[in-house]
Amino acid sequence: MTQDENKPAPKTAREAAKSRNRRHLLDSAANVIFKSGIRGATIAAIQQESGLSRGLINLHFQTKENLLLAVAADLSRHYRAHWERAATSADLPAADRLRRIFQADLSPAVLNARDVAIWFAFRSEVSSNPEYHQFIASRDAGFRRTIIEICQTLIREGVYEGADAILAANSFVALLEGIWTDFHLHTDDFDRDDAERTCLYVAKSFFPKHF
Repeated sequence: MTQDENKPAPKTAREAAKSRNRRHLLDSAANVIFKSGIRGATIAAIQQESGLSRGLINLHFQTKENLLLAVAADLSRHYRAHWERAATSADLPAADRLRRIFQADLSPAVLNARDVAIWFAFRSEVSSNPEYHQFIASRDAGFRRTIIEICQTLIREGVYEGADAILAANSFVALLEGIWTDFHLHTDDFDRDDAERTCLYVAKSFFPKHF
């Protein structure tokens, strides 16, 4: 099979339009959640925000609940892809990988008023809709595993006696959760540089030879 035969077939105009409409509906629903919360994300409000018909919403998602779940999944995928780009470079020393995770988590690409408000809106509804939990839990398992692996490497390199990679990773996850909450409540005067310094200060307390 030639290289050209391995390439996916180009989208038809109809397929491209369908993909654009789906993306537009996801973004429009996310904007409505940001402005009005989950309870305010009605089909009528999403129609008004998107300018698309109810029929198109039904075509792509069948129900409003499916659309809201798709928004949560989309936000989760975006977050995961962001931190994975920062953390998966095998050429970087472990300490630099941890720094990059902190920087990625504090980046406006994910830590912004719209996306964080949507995260918290979904979290407020978990008790009535447990399906949301898989998308908005306190970081996913892959994130936590990556930080544990980095901490294990730092412990080996620094010969930190009595150090516990799991407890250190739990501390970093809890710290980042707290920083996101602080951003959500105090967006206007949030200081990203100060937040990064705080993360590095805690890292230094665990791994003083590296930070």
